Amino acid sequence: MGITKVKVDYKYQHKLNTAKEFEARGKYLHAIQIYYSLIEEFPDYAESYINLADIFLLRGKKVSAEEVLKLILDRQPENHEIMLYFAQFLMQSKEWDRASEMLSNLSSEDPFVSYLTGYCHYKQGDFELARVFLLRFIISDEEPELIHEAYLLLARIEYELKQFENALKYAKKAEVMYDDHWELYLIFTKIYYHLKMYTHASDAILKGIKLDANEAVLFEWAGKINLKMDNFVKARKYFKKHIDLKDQITSGDYTYLAEACLRSGKLDDALNYYDTAIKLDPQNQLALKGKEKTNNLLTEFNHPLYIVNSS
Repeated sequence: MGITKVKVDYKYQHKLNTAKEFEARGKYLHAIQIYYSLIEEFPDYAESYINLADIFLLRGKKVSAEEVLKLILDRQPENHEIMLYFAQFLMQSKEWDRASEMLSNLSSEDPFVSYLTGYCHYKQGDFELARVFLLRFIISDEEPELIHEAYLLLARIEYELKQFENALKYAKKAEVMYDDHWELYLIFTKIYYHLKMYTHASDAILKGIKLDANEAVLFEWAGKINLKMDNFVKARKYFKKHIDLKDQITSGDYTYLAEACLRSGKLDDALNYYDTAIKLDPQNQLALKGKEKTNNLLTEFNHPLYIVNSS
């Protein structure tokens, strides 16, 4: 019996290695054929299914990949490895509800399961529950390669929950690993902005821009910060850059630029941008009020008494 098992394992491993070699050489059709033969001959060996699903995903055949995973899951419904892989497959496809349901069937004692579950809840917008699972993951003190990513997620979650001090604490922990990521400095910027620490926010956004000068959202926040700091000329420059980089410009974008123009004394430009904002959204109250204020100022500055007193 033992000799037979060794022969079976050797045969399986030999054919599996052959399939992997074809994969490595980019001969996917050959690899697919071997994996299907392995599944037929050795239906209880999970690696064949997973490798085959990986090839289908690589070739953009998501439905075929899912069919293969369902096949092994039907045969081994309690297989932790398969369920975990399937959950990650669903996450890759942004099917957060299905992924969460799959993960709920796995042991919450597994730290990696806690991490993935927290990530899914974060993507679903359930920030309270996401925080519970991610803290459980951190407390486990396992999977150290993911710990800083968990801190980054918690910084985002605490920000969404308006717990800005906690968000700042986790962002600082994440900085150890993510000090070369512009997204982290955008998080720092938002946190400092809401804490009214505008100088710190300005420093953070400049670090982000230095890391990636093509991200429109960085220039939007740079503009907002400079408005708060009464640096209206700088704000105008940043809002213009934001609009230049952004693909789909909103009424709100033009409203911010118009406000910066208004407050820096560029009344004609402000009026033009308010008009553009109102064309995009006729119900934009900030733009409507801003336009009225700008018109009043233009009328005042063009009044004969103002011209005489200024001359």
